[in-house]
Amino acid sequence: MPLSIDVIVRTLADAARSELLFRALDSIQGQTGVDARPIVVVNGQRFDPATLAALERRPGIVLHCEQQASAQLARAAGRRLVTAPYFAYLDDDDVLVAGSLREPLQWLEDHPDCDVMINNGYFAREGQPLVRFTDIPSHVDHPALSLLDESWLQPGAFMCRTESIPPVMLGSEWSNLEWTHLAFELCAERKHLHFMDIPTVHYNDTPGSMSKEMRQHEVALDLLQLVCRDPRLDAEVRRGAYRKFLRSLHDLAWGYWQRGQYGRAWRAHLTSLRPPYTFRYLLFSRKLMWPAGGGSRPRLPSL
Repeated sequence: MPLSIDVIVRTLADAARSELLFRALDSIQGQTGVDARPIVVVNGQRFDPATLAALERRPGIVLHCEQQASAQLARAAGRRLVTAPYFAYLDDDDVLVAGSLREPLQWLEDHPDCDVMINNGYFAREGQPLVRFTDIPSHVDHPALSLLDESWLQPGAFMCRTESIPPVMLGSEWSNLEWTHLAFELCAERKHLHFMDIPTVHYNDTPGSMSKEMRQHEVALDLLQLVCRDPRLDAEVRRGAYRKFLRSLHDLAWGYWQRGQYGRAWRAHLTSLRPPYTFRYLLFSRKLMWPAGGGSRPRLPSL
């Protein structure tokens, strides 16, 4: 009897992404060597009636509609509907690599002490060769610490043992960086992780704009402060999170300065002037004192 896994797909079920959604479902149901069942959570009431009707007719899926559009509610609702021994998530515009779930799922089955399997994935940028999502070997020795450099948890590239990861863990109020939040929570709860460098997901990637990168720095501040204060994580991780918090503030100060938002730049800059970066970042004050002076970003010593 093949191993079974439920794959949760959150979607607005809108007309613009309908084709991508059904492509994602095909990639789940077309897996070989395993019984993979999609759990489709329609997120809110702005769905396309034709797309919803097609989902209702589609065999082999579990369909659930959430009244309120919320990534958190949809994430938790999908987990509550899981009945298979294992579960995963997949974004509605991504696809699973054909036949990729069997090997990592079999490893999980053969190692009942393992809670979460971490896999890899492919980025696809137009006109460029496929590149792997993450450097899996670099995360094996200290997953929590390496999270500060690169998030190794992404939908389509991890699978969980259902009995080990309860619904309450997926119901937390993470509105931004939700998978990095979950990754830190897995580490804090001492869940047994295994990293296997097998690409299981293929998704398109678009280069980030400056405003998108700025937003990522902004939302990361709250997460980094939580990590700094979490006594379940070891001191090395908390110190690393504190240093990255200060570096993120400095990056934000520079970004605000470039955009002419000098008040916000000053606030971020002054908050970043804490040890061990007080004197290192103090040089940037010159830019803020003479914002019209132009020039290039000040060169600072490397870490």
